[in-house]
This record gives sequence, structure tokens and C-alpha cells, in this order.
Amino acid sequence: MKEQIIAILMEQLDLERDDIKDDSDFVEDLEMDSLDMMELVIEIEKKLGLSIDNEKLSEIHCMNDLMEYIEA
Repeated sequence: MKEQIIAILMEQLDLERDDIKDDSDFVEDLEMDSLDMMELVIEIEKKLGLSIDNEKLSEIHCMNDLMEYIEA
């Protein structure tokens, strides 16, 4: 599932695989804004059949946070 999310990020942000690390901060390192985050959530929900609570987005800052949220 993690690699699927990374693939979504790569496509959405036009990044290389090496650009995305477990502790890469979405805003600081990957330069995502709130629209990018919403697009990521929509793609995750659509492609992976998951539901992400929009109120929890403020607690998700990197891949590690996202994976912890999804696996909880």
C-alpha cells in the first residue's frame, strides 16, 4: 500500500521515487499545499478504497504519519 501511495505522490507532484522518504515532510520537503493534500486524499480514497478523516489531515505531516493513520 505504501508503494501505491508513493506512486500517487510521484504522479501528482511530478517527483522521482528517491525524492519521497518516510520522513519527508509533505509541506517542507515535498512543497505540498492544502490543495495538493486534498488531491492526495481523494486519490488514496479512490484508488485504495480507504477513507481519510479530513479533520485528521492536520496531524499528517509525512509518509510515516500517513502510514500510521492508515494502519490504525
